[in-house]
Amino acid sequence: MQIIRHIKVDLYGAVKRFAVAAKQMDMGTRYIGVTLMEDGVVYEIPNDAEIIINMTKPDRTHVHNDGEKYGNEALVPLTRKMLMVHGTAYCEVQLYQYGALLTSANFEMEIFPSQRDESEIIHSGEYTRLENTIHAAREALQIAQDTQNAIDAAEALRAAAEKARELAERAREIRESRREDSTAKIIAECAETIRAAVEQTQACLKATQRAEEIIVSQSGLDAILAAVRDYYERIRQLETDININVDGGTPTSTELLLVDGGTPFTTDYDKYNAGKPHTI
Repeated sequence: MQIIRHIKVDLYGAVKRFAVAAKQMDMGTRYIGVTLMEDGVVYEIPNDAEIIINMTKPDRTHVHNDGEKYGNEALVPLTRKMLMVHGTAYCEVQLYQYGALLTSANFEMEIFPSQRDESEIIHSGEYTRLENTIHAAREALQIAQDTQNAIDAAEALRAAAEKARELAERAREIRESRREDSTAKIIAECAETIRAAVEQTQACLKATQRAEEIIVSQSGLDAILAAVRDYYERIRQLETDININVDGGTPTSTELLLVDGGTPFTTDYDKYNAGKPHTI
């Protein structure tokens, strides 16, 4: 249930008289579709331009509301407060884009009276654009708060993850330290075992050397003993082979008899006492 009144309003020029008619107290049904003209040529409304409707009501209160782009028209809803007071109202359309503002010529809107009791009608201005801005600001604030909460949650999650990483790193260091301690203990035990083995090896080397010395000494003794035995056997053989003839001399001789024993072992002469002279 909508009624759209299509009008053309120049961006320049004088007030457009009696451009729109409406009924007092209507709401949610009446719209004005404004086509902006520039020297008789249709002006193309940018897609990202904000559309604003300014209105001075018959009771001299004001309206500052938002409109919207509908095709190439500025579509302006006529709210109940805009139609609260009957009489002639003066309106204009504004386009706002990136800090630039473009305003149309004024146009009149005639508001015909309702048959309701005038005392029941409370007159006031309307600033839906401001209200919309405040609402948008509140929504933006809520979004910002939600975003901040999300950021805080993400930061808390990141901090928790970082803490978990630190704890995991600490646990790894502890495990590594324990592993290093265990490795050091094993190395120390191995070193002690090696040291004991070295000592045992040294002892074995000393024992082997002593045994070799003993073997060498025993060999020397055996050789000496063998030589002695050889000499002894040779002496015995010589004693067997040597015949000793003893001349008793004259009966009255007291001279000593010298016997040459040969040269197998010595060049000394053996002296023998022939005893008292006697007859054989």
